[in-house]
Amino acid sequence: MKDKYSVHSDFDIRKHKKHFTDYLEVIIHPDGSIHYAVPSHQEYMIRFICKRDGVTRAQLEARCPREYYFDFMTWLCKESGCVSVWSDMIQAVSFTRAQVKALDQLREANVLHLDMAEGFAC
Repeated sequence: MKDKYSVHSDFDIRKHKKHFTDYLEVIIHPDGSIHYAVPSHQEYMIRFICKRDGVTRAQLEARCPREYYFDFMTWLCKESGCVSVWSDMIQAVSFTRAQVKALDQLREANVLHLDMAEGFAC
Protein backbone atom coordinates (compact mmCIF):
# COMPACT_ATOMS: atom_id res chain seq x y z
CA MET A 1 0.00 0.00 0.00
CA LYS A 2 1.36 3.43 -0.89
CA ASP A 3 1.92 6.00 1.84
CA LYS A 4 -0.71 8.69 2.09
CA TYR A 5 0.12 12.31 1.38
CA SER A 6 1.36 14.13 4.49
CA VAL A 7 3.76 16.84 5.64
CA HIS A 8 6.48 14.23 5.18
CA SER A 9 5.71 13.99 1.45
CA ASP A 10 7.24 16.11 -1.28
CA PHE A 11 5.14 19.26 -1.53
CA ASP A 12 2.47 19.22 -4.22
CA ILE A 13 -0.03 22.11 -4.34
CA ARG A 14 -2.85 20.00 -5.78
CA LYS A 15 -2.43 17.24 -3.19
CA HIS A 16 -1.94 19.78 -0.41
CA LYS A 17 -5.29 21.43 -1.19
CA LYS A 18 -6.98 18.03 -1.23
CA HIS A 19 -5.58 16.92 2.14
CA PHE A 20 -5.29 20.12 4.20
CA THR A 21 -7.72 22.90 5.03
CA ASP A 22 -6.46 26.27 6.27
CA TYR A 23 -3.01 24.86 6.95
CA LEU A 24 0.23 25.85 5.31
CA GLU A 25 3.67 25.67 6.89
CA VAL A 26 6.37 25.54 4.25
CA ILE A 27 9.84 26.76 3.40
CA ILE A 28 10.65 28.07 -0.06
CA HIS A 29 14.27 27.54 -1.11
CA PRO A 30 16.08 30.19 -3.18
CA ASP A 31 15.48 28.04 -6.29
CA GLY A 32 11.70 28.29 -5.68
CA SER A 33 11.20 24.71 -4.52
CA ILE A 34 8.62 24.33 -1.76
CA HIS A 35 9.11 22.00 1.21
CA TYR A 36 7.04 21.32 4.30
CA ALA A 37 8.57 22.97 7.38
CA VAL A 38 9.07 19.77 9.35
CA PRO A 39 9.54 19.62 12.26
CA SER A 40 9.34 23.44 12.33
CA HIS A 41 10.44 26.41 10.25
CA GLN A 42 13.43 27.08 12.49
CA GLU A 43 14.60 23.47 12.69
CA TYR A 44 14.14 22.97 8.94
CA MET A 45 16.35 25.96 8.14
CA ILE A 46 18.96 24.91 10.71
CA ARG A 47 19.20 21.46 9.10
CA PHE A 48 19.22 22.98 5.60
CA ILE A 49 22.10 25.35 6.38
CA CYS A 50 24.11 22.71 8.28
CA LYS A 51 23.82 20.26 5.39
CA ARG A 52 24.53 22.91 2.73
CA ASP A 53 27.55 24.35 4.57
CA GLY A 54 28.84 21.10 6.08
CA VAL A 55 28.72 22.45 9.64
CA THR A 56 27.35 21.17 12.92
CA ARG A 57 24.46 22.80 14.71
CA ALA A 58 26.89 24.16 17.34
CA GLN A 59 29.08 25.67 14.61
CA LEU A 60 26.05 27.27 12.99
CA GLU A 61 24.80 28.71 16.27
CA ALA A 62 28.29 30.11 16.96
CA ARG A 63 28.09 32.01 13.64
CA CYS A 64 24.96 33.87 14.70
CA PRO A 65 25.79 37.54 15.46
CA ARG A 66 24.74 38.91 18.85
CA GLU A 67 22.26 41.30 17.25
CA TYR A 68 20.25 38.28 16.05
CA TYR A 69 20.16 36.37 19.35
CA PHE A 70 16.55 37.47 19.87
CA ASP A 71 15.67 37.39 16.18
CA PHE A 72 17.10 34.01 15.24
CA MET A 73 14.43 33.27 12.60
CA THR A 74 15.36 36.41 10.67
CA TRP A 75 19.02 35.40 10.77
CA LEU A 76 18.15 31.89 9.58
CA CYS A 77 16.17 33.34 6.67
CA LYS A 78 19.13 35.57 5.83
CA GLU A 79 21.70 32.77 6.10
CA SER A 80 19.65 30.20 4.20
CA GLY A 81 18.11 32.50 1.62
CA CYS A 82 14.82 30.75 2.38
CA VAL A 83 11.34 32.14 2.87
CA SER A 84 9.24 30.86 5.79
CA VAL A 85 5.56 30.62 4.91
CA TRP A 86 2.43 30.09 6.99
CA SER A 87 -1.20 30.23 5.84
CA ASP A 88 -1.42 33.97 6.39
CA MET A 89 2.15 35.16 6.96
CA ILE A 90 5.61 35.00 5.46
CA GLN A 91 9.02 35.80 6.89
CA ALA A 92 12.03 36.58 4.72
CA VAL A 93 14.95 38.94 4.36
CA SER A 94 14.97 39.00 0.57
CA PHE A 95 13.32 37.16 -2.30
CA THR A 96 14.55 35.53 -5.48
CA ARG A 97 12.38 35.66 -8.57
CA ALA A 98 11.77 31.94 -8.16
CA GLN A 99 10.53 32.48 -4.60
CA VAL A 100 8.17 35.25 -5.71
CA LYS A 101 6.83 32.91 -8.40
CA ALA A 102 6.30 30.16 -5.81
CA LEU A 103 4.49 32.61 -3.49
CA ASP A 104 2.27 33.65 -6.40
CA GLN A 105 1.46 29.99 -7.10
CA LEU A 106 0.51 29.45 -3.44
CA ARG A 107 -1.72 32.54 -3.49
CA GLU A 108 -3.34 31.54 -6.80
CA ALA A 109 -4.07 28.09 -5.34
CA ASN A 110 -5.69 29.88 -2.39
CA VAL A 111 -3.50 28.16 0.20
CA LEU A 112 -1.60 31.35 1.06
CA HIS A 113 -4.04 33.98 2.31
CA LEU A 114 -1.90 37.06 2.07
CA ASP A 115 -2.24 40.17 -0.01
CA MET A 116 1.32 40.77 -1.21
CA ALA A 117 0.73 44.52 -0.71
CA GLU A 118 0.12 43.96 3.03
CA GLY A 119 3.83 43.69 3.71
CA PHE A 120 5.97 40.97 5.17
CA ALA A 121 7.78 40.05 8.35
CA CYS A 122 11.21 41.04 7.12
